Amino acid sequence: MEQEPRSLDYPDGVADVDTPARRDRRLAIALVCVALATLVAAILWFTRSPGPPTAPVGLEATAETCGNPCELIAPRVTIEWTPPEAGADVTAYRIVRDGVTLDATVAPTELSFVDDDVTIGDSYDYQVFAASDEGGSPPAPVVAATVPSPPDDAARLDGVYEVELTVRSATSIGAAFGIENPLPGKRGSDRWFFESTCDETQVACPSTWSGLEGDIEPRGDRWKGTVDGLPARCGRNGRAPAPIEIDLQAVDIDAVGGGWTVTGFRGTAQVSFRCPGFPAASAVIEVTGTL
Repeated sequence: MEQEPRSLDYPDGVADVDTPARRDRRLAIALVCVALATLVAAILWFTRSPGPPTAPVGLEATAETCGNPCELIAPRVTIEWTPPEAGADVTAYRIVRDGVTLDATVAPTELSFVDDDVTIGDSYDYQVFAASDEGGSPPAPVVAATVPSPPDDAARLDGVYEVELTVRSATSIGAAFGIENPLPGKRGSDRWFFESTCDETQVACPSTWSGLEGDIEPRGDRWKGTVDGLPARCGRNGRAPAPIEIDLQAVDIDAVGGGWTVTGFRGTAQVSFRCPGFPAASAVIEVTGTL
């Protein structure tokens, strides 16, 4: 016997029949609600804020001054890193040196930075942090780099040197380098001005002695050459050439104005000449110079 549809009694006494079609409709509405809820949850999940990026990783710093062989003085520190492992997309990287953020901004596709505003012999601490639309990352752990010194034979002879002079020997000469009657052991002082023929970015090259003709050539850690000194007096009106032979050894070298410069030397300066009718005259002077 076929079962009659079940009636639903409402408070006003009206009966409603719960048919299969109504049940299917209610089920369909429930499924649609579940699908909408799932879709909203998925949208919220995929559009949620990822937060600021994590710190860049693998930070390394490499300091250089010149190649091998040393041909150009160019002190610099190169730092490299890899991107953050989580968080929002990086929009830029910022560099921190010795606790101060540099003006330079590195594009998100770049993973290195060259700092050429450094000084030979100085040490620097570096960190990198990533910027994003969600905020900045923590900085990467500190790495340190010390800019190495170039080889001694790359130093230039350049600048005004305060020079102490001591007579080693003298023959038939009345004055030398400002020392009257230069007897052995006699002392004096002078200022010598050398000018390098190359700029501060280049390695050792010949230097000129201000006011005198001739170059002094670098030979390892020594400087040698002959320049035309002031003519020697020969009687009341006569003059004789008085070349000066220089042999200096660098004893102190330092970074000066961005260049690698001899700041101290010692060696000898020998002046010699011959006036007509007189024996040869010469003087050998021991010199010590400080920039």
